[in-house]
Amino acid sequence: MVTKYERQLERAEEAKRMRKHADEVHAVGSRVPFWRLDDSGDEIMIRDLDGTPLVTFHGMYASGMARWFELVGHRTAGMALAELIRASTGSAEHAPGRDAARQLLQEMKLEPKPTRYRRR
Repeated sequence: MVTKYERQLERAEEAKRMRKHADEVHAVGSRVPFWRLDDSGDEIMIRDLDGTPLVTFHGMYASGMARWFELVGHRTAGMALAELIRASTGSAEHAPGRDAARQLLQEMKLEPKPTRYRRR
């Protein structure tokens, strides 16, 4: 049986790990250059503000991938995402958004997904 104190320790440890991951997301987001989407030519490209190509999208999913990258890939979006993760890491019994932040970190491969097992 897990005591209330043990659950508090587990939540505090999880909150600490999530804050560390938020710092990592912020560090990566702050190193991304400012850029713009260029779809004026035959290819969809992401260019830095000086015009140097950074990424070229090809294939049937190019426009969708470029749009997705435009939504989540901006420098300011990455730093705001880190702040959102950090804001949901409280160690209280029910911190708003903690489950969603944990799932996001798991999908980003920063936090391990829970292992599933089958009873015998």
